[in-house]
Amino acid sequence: MTLSSLGRHGDTALWVVLALVPGPRTAIGLLDAVRRLDGRIGPGRLLGAVSRLERLDVIERAPTGPGLREYRLGPRLLFAAPATPTITMTTEEPSA
Repeated sequence: MTLSSLGRHGDTALWVVLALVPGPRTAIGLLDAVRRLDGRIGPGRLLGAVSRLERLDVIERAPTGPGLREYRLGPRLLFAAPATPTITMTTEEPSA
């Protein structure tokens, strides 16, 4: 998955993923969490990002009661191989 695969609202999609890291959220809870992270966004923009993330299996609907939508991180994100950060250090001084 790349940022370009998230479409024109890729930044909102990333905020959605971050908002779901602590656990599942209802659609209203997700909107509130993303607004706390990114400021003013409308429900249409949020639902567009949610829809794209669902199609990519990054998030999914969690089983809930009738009439309630709740979202959680999906299998593509949860079961992906973890990234290993690499830090390269050198003792050489940069040349002028």
